[in-house]
Amino acid sequence: EISHIYFTIIMYTRFMTKTSSEIQSQALNRIIFFLSLLGIAMAIYVLQSFIRKTGIVCVTSGCELVRKSPASYLFGIVPVPAVGLIGYSIIATLAFLRTSKSKPWMLRGMLGMATFGVAFVAWFTYTEIFIIKGICTWCALSAINMVVIFTLLLKSYTLHTKY
Repeated sequence: EISHIYFTIIMYTRFMTKTSSEIQSQALNRIIFFLSLLGIAMAIYVLQSFIRKTGIVCVTSGCELVRKSPASYLFGIVPVPAVGLIGYSIIATLAFLRTSKSKPWMLRGMLGMATFGVAFVAWFTYTEIFIIKGICTWCALSAINMVVIFTLLLKSYTLHTKY
C-alpha cells in the first residue's frame, strides 16, 4: 500500500509537470539512445572484421564480398563501419546528454548527424548494389536502423518546436 502511494506521488510529480509533447520527446530520445547503442554494437562487430580481415556471421555471402571490396573503404583508407561507429557514437552521446539537460543545439546536432547518416547509408547501399554487387546483411540492418533514428528525430524535432 505505502509503496503504491509513493509510486503514484513520484509518477504524478515527475510527469504531470511536463507537457505531453515533452513526455513524448523524452520517450523518443530514450528510443533513439537505445537504437544508437545498437548501431554502435553493429559497427564495432563489422569493423573488427575489417581490421582483422576475417569473416563475420552473415545470412548471405554478401558480407565477405563487401568487406573485401576496395569500395568499402572511404577514400580508399577508412573502413565504412568506422564512419558508422563515429556517427552512432555522436548521436548516442547527444541523446545521453539530452536526458539531463536538453538544449536545442543537441537535438539539431542529432538531426544533422542522422541526416548525414541517412545520406551516407543511401550512398553505400547504392555502392553495394551497383558497384560491389553484394549486400551485407549487417550493413542493411544498420541502414534501416539509421533511417528509423532519422524518422524518430524528425518526430522529436516536430514535438520540440511545439513547446
